[in-house]
Amino acid sequence: MKAIKLGDLYSLKNHPYESDANKIKISALASMTPPILVVSEIQNSPNQYDSDTGIAKAKQIKCIYYSHKNHKFEESWFDLNLLKPISKIQVEDNNDVNPEKQSKDEDKNEFLEDNGEIRTVKIVPLQYNKSLTIDSIKETFLHKQVILKSCDLELGKIKTTFSESNNNPSQKLTAHLDFLPPVLTVIDVKINEEKIGYNPKTGNLKKISSVYLLKCKWYNPFSGSFSEDFIPIETLKIVEPQEKISLIAEIVGGNTFLRKELNNKIILENGITLTHTYIKPLEIIFNHYKYKVKYYDFFREKYSETDLSNLHLDDDTANIEELIVEKIPSYNSSSQTFTSVENFVFTKGSYYRITYKDLQDRITKRIIYVKEFVPKIVLIADCLLRNGEERHFRIKDAILKIEVLDSKYFNTQTSANVPPPPPQIV
Repeated sequence: MKAIKLGDLYSLKNHPYESDANKIKISALASMTPPILVVSEIQNSPNQYDSDTGIAKAKQIKCIYYSHKNHKFEESWFDLNLLKPISKIQVEDNNDVNPEKQSKDEDKNEFLEDNGEIRTVKIVPLQYNKSLTIDSIKETFLHKQVILKSCDLELGKIKTTFSESNNNPSQKLTAHLDFLPPVLTVIDVKINEEKIGYNPKTGNLKKISSVYLLKCKWYNPFSGSFSEDFIPIETLKIVEPQEKISLIAEIVGGNTFLRKELNNKIILENGITLTHTYIKPLEIIFNHYKYKVKYYDFFREKYSETDLSNLHLDDDTANIEELIVEKIPSYNSSSQTFTSVENFVFTKGSYYRITYKDLQDRITKRIIYVKEFVPKIVLIADCLLRNGEERHFRIKDAILKIEVLDSKYFNTQTSANVPPPPPQIV
């Protein structure tokens, strides 16, 4: 059964996003992409049918979005059959629905769709209902920063432009920020005073709307002044304050590495699972309403970025001198000679970072876990740069530099055996 509640995200059916696909790049005339709509009211009348066709008439929902033309919030009613959900909708959502018993002022009906696919839709109870006092709402929201729930999707839109010159195709990617809502400051809270009647047959309210409205202030670049408006509380989310900025700023550009847990674990072909990596923060980027940190991933030898909120400063740290125990080649002052890469003896079950030149003369750095070693000929190891897959590395004139790593920082654990694919020569 499909469900709908205030704060859900919808758009017209020609929007490129789907409920489970919002990483789609937008080409052609991107400005024709409609806004992401946030449900602010739901019609709650009984099913009605067309007198000529007998087909059920679609329900109506009121949606809010931010206009990038006049920099104000706009609301409009839509036939539900003209829209598609952009966020995944579930009947049970314990994080959003107030656990208090549903009151008389909330919907207890279901209604039918006529599109042949969605047959039943349930209206989910309000999160901020009349069981909450206005004082408790003010304690939560007053003077806080909030933003329209569509913000992340509008902020993530990417426009792609294709061009070709002298038979050389190129693709340019830019952010497409139409309908991006501003960060708002809550300056007051009031009860929604709109009088909504009850249906005499069902006893339910004729429409579902927010019990509380937040009065918000924001800077309007169109008018060059500040604007204010009352916005339904369910359409907004609180912007959590970032308290880690100064702490991260202290280590940006230094040699400190932070331990970061991995969402996608690295599974080596020998069955060892790496659940974390060590990252070096490089710079802090403010992205409209939240901070991102660009970092260097030591284990996977790549640059990436993450939300500041994903970093935990109480996790383990390390510096480069702790991670790297020894470097080869290096100068031996006692013998006044350089240690040789070709004569180095690798230890099975240990981690190393090597600088490697492949058969196409491409040079890469990669962390490896040694499995077999034939002196001066070949090294067989699982490669973290290749997601733990086994690789065969030539020794002579191919391994240019070796860094011995302290294995305790990998904290490995054995997982279920993973059937290995055939080894590859690089």
